Amino acid sequence: MIRTIVKLIIAVAIINAAARVAMAAWVYYQLKDEAQQVVLFGANTPTETLRSEILDKAEELDVPLDANDVDVRREGNRTVAYASYVQPIDLLPVYSYPVDLSFAVEGFR
Repeated sequence: MIRTIVKLIIAVAIINAAARVAMAAWVYYQLKDEAQQVVLFGANTPTETLRSEILDKAEELDVPLDANDVDVRREGNRTVAYASYVQPIDLLPVYSYPVDLSFAVEGFR
């Protein structure tokens, strides 16, 4: 009986950790997709406006993205946005694992 309970607790802990990792990945891809859309459709928009739109989406998604962690540059007809942040993921109720996430997206006029 005790072995079954221990196995059940371990299984629940693994499922919980997997769900939290999946949620962090989902939020990462949502932010990356929004940044791609902002850069792609913001060809004539100033880079500071594009940067603030990315930061607004990060705030909406509760992503710990600091203003210094987002860089938007325009190189001729090419616009590139870089972002990086550390997302803590609670794998267990008493253990949080920091994951470094970053992306670069680009769009052309």
